Amino acid sequence: MLLLILVCFGICGFSTKVKHEFYVSVTDIYVDAEKGQINGVVKCFPDDWERAMNALLANKVQRYVQLDSTSQDSLHAVYLQKHLNVQVGEQSLKFGYSGTVRGPDEVYLLFEGPMELAPEEYASGWTVNQTLLADIYPTQENIVILHYDGQKYTSSCREGNEYEFNYSF
Repeated sequence: MLLLILVCFGICGFSTKVKHEFYVSVTDIYVDAEKGQINGVVKCFPDDWERAMNALLANKVQRYVQLDSTSQDSLHAVYLQKHLNVQVGEQSLKFGYSGTVRGPDEVYLLFEGPMELAPEEYASGWTVNQTLLADIYPTQENIVILHYDGQKYTSSCREGNEYEFNYSF
């Protein structure tokens, strides 16, 4: 019976590769007034992330998994800087990529930046544009959670809102 199923997959053209039609990431942004900085983490699925990185390397004769960790980190930093843009009022927040942590079912991209405004100014006028992976997956949804002064706000950046939202605490 098992052989019949395997033959059918081969003959009928079914792929055994896992496919899904929903693509999602979660981004947490924390305002840490005590340390005077903003910290964040983007969580996404490893297969989605690898496909996006391979797309960036499409014009080169390399695959993402062939890169050493320093080259992967450089690629991550450029991609994150291009696809995560946050403003508070008229001030663009400057984030630096600080590393990648890989779990069994997720990739965590860590970033941080200095608080250049007074802490109370972070209470209003947030504009978040999060297009991470949307260049690869048109149905990508990027859930963003803002953490400020013990409060949090969750919204979604997706095609329907042009991957952007505005919020004030």
